Amino acid sequence: MALTAEQVTAAKAEAKEFLEYSSQVLCHTLGVDPTTVTASYTNPVAVDDAFYEAHECLRIQLAALGALA
Repeated sequence: MALTAEQVTAAKAEAKEFLEYSSQVLCHTLGVDPTTVTASYTNPVAVDDAFYEAHECLRIQLAALGALA
C-alpha cells in the first residue's frame, strides 16, 4: 500500500524535525558551532580519534537533513 502525498509530507516534516534536534544536540556535545555546519560537513578528526564515530554520525545526519530540504 502506497503512502498518500499527505503522509509523505508529514513523514518528511517529522524526520526533518528529529534530525534538526538531534544534530543540534550532537553539535553541542561535540563542541561544534551548530550555526556553521551544513549538509557538506566533513569529519574533522582522524579515524583513530575517540570522537570519529560521533562526527560521522553528525555528518550523516546533516546529509540526510540536507536531502530533506
